[in-house]
Amino acid sequence: GSGKSTVARCLMNIYQPAQGEIWYKDVNICDKKEFKKYKKMLQTRRQMIFQDSASSLNQKMRVSDIITEPMRIQHITPPRGSFVKEAAFQMEYVGLENSFLDRYPSELSGGQRQRVAIARSLCMEPEFLVADEPIASLDVSIQAQIVNLLLDLREQKSLTYLLISHDLSMVRHLSDRILVMYLGEVVEESTAQELYTHPLHPYTKALIAAIPIPDPKVERARPRSVLQGQVPSPVDPPPGCRFAGRCPYATDRCRAEKPELCDMGGGHRVACHLCR
Repeated sequence: GSGKSTVARCLMNIYQPAQGEIWYKDVNICDKKEFKKYKKMLQTRRQMIFQDSASSLNQKMRVSDIITEPMRIQHITPPRGSFVKEAAFQMEYVGLENSFLDRYPSELSGGQRQRVAIARSLCMEPEFLVADEPIASLDVSIQAQIVNLLLDLREQKSLTYLLISHDLSMVRHLSDRILVMYLGEVVEESTAQELYTHPLHPYTKALIAAIPIPDPKVERARPRSVLQGQVPSPVDPPPGCRFAGRCPYATDRCRAEKPELCDMGGGHRVACHLCR
């Protein structure tokens, strides 16, 4: 409910934001005339991996057709001569055998479906890839494979990722910069290293404190920090800081005045009255 997936869908023009602007390569993608002018570039250079691979893949299409469908829609000639060869190349790239090309999504495991979704995105040779909870519905053993695949693809294809996740361990492993959102607003922004070693916002501190330590003795001995209170309604948020109702350090100013993102140095920004 923090608005992460909504932001991703706005970036991909699936949702139209009610206000504000989104710029990509000097193009305001919220402007209908600008978007129409650069439509093909915007639709090919930006691709998205959806959270639920089962619902994002057409159950009535074979894997080979699913992977190359974006090229057919955009009338792009396959670089390798045919759609079949292109699908086979992309399948090999994401670690799947060509025997899967004639299968339907219902005949694949969750990890295999997610690899097909990644292959479909890669066939357009994107520069910017939005990954919305790409491992949320997968088993732990499969999650590691997908994370390693994303890391390899980032290096091999020089991709820029916008990764959306609530798995803080994966966020730290994959990200260079991190934005923390709460109830539709960014409350903290920093490099991954800085955020995990010096979190400033109380919500960020609570998130990092909730990460389990893989040592039972240390995990049992460490102090607990459990947030109290209820998450406010995103439809009718309270005035002031939206986290004030759950923050143990909130003051009257926090409940009345909305904090702005303030630069704390080194690109570390935080929206909190107590950090100024």
